[in-house]
Amino acid sequence: MTDIKIKDLVRLALDTFLETSDIWLLKNDLSEQSISHRIAFHLDQLFADFNVDCEYNGDIDRPNNRKAISILKGELKEFGLLRDKEASDLEKEFTNRAVFPDIIVHERGTNNNNLCILEIKKSTSNVDYNYDFIKLRSYTSNYYENNLIYQLGIFVEAVIDDKNPLFNLRFYKQ
Repeated sequence: MTDIKIKDLVRLALDTFLETSDIWLLKNDLSEQSISHRIAFHLDQLFADFNVDCEYNGDIDRPNNRKAISILKGELKEFGLLRDKEASDLEKEFTNRAVFPDIIVHERGTNNNNLCILEIKKSTSNVDYNYDFIKLRSYTSNYYENNLIYQLGIFVEAVIDDKNPLFNLRFYKQ
């Protein structure tokens, strides 16, 4: 599937979200998880040949079958996200982190058909967006032993507004 087709389907799912009673979640500043779930529901209707999962941490290619990404320590440090334990390991310039992506569109049981990955963040969140940006760059690359190589990473900002909520998108690709 082309990147353009993926983007079009994601936009259609988000438009559908905004045209249904799901908009209430944004108007009332409800949890990121409830918003992600409903976005995934709409995506599932459009990506019939794929699995759409929330918080999916499986990775068939890792010894423990759990999803993880490698991230440059310098990038984490730049945004104040480097943990003390990671900083003390002077042997490596990158660190591995277990991850639970908000939404993925993929084929379960293989890493050969990882179509797109979405990180959702509400505009009212106190959590900095930079960690999501770093994760999306890692999900879509094979640098530093990253093996997931999603075709497209998508950051979705859910703009909370009681009158005119909307979604802003930012795309990542290796």
